[in-house]
Amino acid sequence: MGKPLPAGVINIRGKEYTTVALRVHQFRTERPTLSLITEVLHRDLDCVVMKAVITDEQGRVLATGHAEEYRKASEINRTSALENCETSAIGRALAAYGFGGTEFASADEVQRAINGDKGEPTKSGPISATDGAADALQEQERMEMQEVALYMIDCHRNGRDLEAIRVWYEPATFESNEQRVYVWSLLKTESKLRATIKANNPNQEKEAA
Repeated sequence: MGKPLPAGVINIRGKEYTTVALRVHQFRTERPTLSLITEVLHRDLDCVVMKAVITDEQGRVLATGHAEEYRKASEINRTSALENCETSAIGRALAAYGFGGTEFASADEVQRAINGDKGEPTKSGPISATDGAADALQEQERMEMQEVALYMIDCHRNGRDLEAIRVWYEPATFESNEQRVYVWSLLKTESKLRATIKANNPNQEKEAA
């Protein structure tokens, strides 16, 4: 089913996508003396606009990133627009500085890329988490797992169930059972995908309902 990708890297339509958690980790590890600062530029009931700035030891600006998120754009943004917007701004700043390739997207931006739209508000997003499923996870973990779920959904909707199955049963995909439970909850709207995953369990283990 292909060579497993490194932790923090997801393949979306043939392109390797580096998650924000991995980019931030690389930045903190390789540039410990630099600062990464975020600022809310606008926040109301409709949208959030944020700015992220990377500065050196003297406070000189090395890179900036901006992001905008609409609260009605998806189910994820309905409760986490500010978090998604900050994550997007951070990723854009890191990309401008040279970490993580030429682009960065939050989980919601990945969702929009998969669906081919431009991020205008819609009635609902394709996924939402079961209440309480994310309680045991840190914010960065939730973002990573949202990206995993979105990728699996994209695979399923484009006839690549074998890839979705590979991702689910690949040991490197999840670092804890809590992460698996959270992704499973995000797949609740894709009953056929969940049934396919269960039916193709290589260890014949009973998956969580």
